[in-house]
Amino acid sequence: MREESRRVFHAVVTFGTSAALAMGVVILAARANPPAAAAEVVMPPSPTGTEAQRTERPPQSFASMFTRDTQDGRPRTMLSEADEKKIVERARAEIGKVSVYDNSWMQTSAYPGGDVPEGRGACTDVVVRALRTIGVDLQELVHEDIKVDIGEGAKGYKLSWLDHHIDHRRVTTMHVWFDRNAMSLTTDVRDKAAFRPGDVVFFSWSWGRSALAEHVAIVSDVVGPRGYRLLIQNGGPRPTENDGMDRPHMVGHYRALPKP
Repeated sequence: MREESRRVFHAVVTFGTSAALAMGVVILAARANPPAAAAEVVMPPSPTGTEAQRTERPPQSFASMFTRDTQDGRPRTMLSEADEKKIVERARAEIGKVSVYDNSWMQTSAYPGGDVPEGRGACTDVVVRALRTIGVDLQELVHEDIKVDIGEGAKGYKLSWLDHHIDHRRVTTMHVWFDRNAMSLTTDVRDKAAFRPGDVVFFSWSWGRSALAEHVAIVSDVVGPRGYRLLIQNGGPRPTENDGMDRPHMVGHYRALPKP
């Protein structure tokens, strides 16, 4: 304290009484009452704009999900009636859940198993949500397949980047995944018996041989008055279940089973 008093006296002589006295009061008060150490603030981790919550486990394998072949050893070609029912009922539930058509980029709630807000969605979200009822997570499956494709030269998806928030929600990308991995079936709508409840069908608005998929739907368990199964789909403004198997141009027909 004596040293501090001498400093105050020196300040009075050098700088003037008023300013030095004020400085002395500050110095002496600081010495007498040192400030308490600030508490450390720990901010909780939060997902960034491109990374959502991750579950640490090995990537899901689509083929390994269906290791139970038929009794004679041949690969399965049909889903069980219970699985067909699960897919159709969840797809149909979109009619009452989704009130806003939205195919824009949105951060998903997690990865894998993430989703956009329940009341929003597009045609691909009908398929993603419906197939999860039988354990098929297209968010993860599409993401992992794109990763493999990029490593092999990006000849399939023709993408050079990954985004698990949106890749599985793009119609063209989803179509490529089904074509690379799932059981492919006829697109001839005249073969009505070939279409089973829970099948996934892709459409294009144009009729060119190389037309890209622009819309996707789930085949219903209800047969319409023309003899075609109805489609459960969301082409905007809200999901519907209606007769549209032959409208517009079907470019893909798949079942949620691995290629034989």
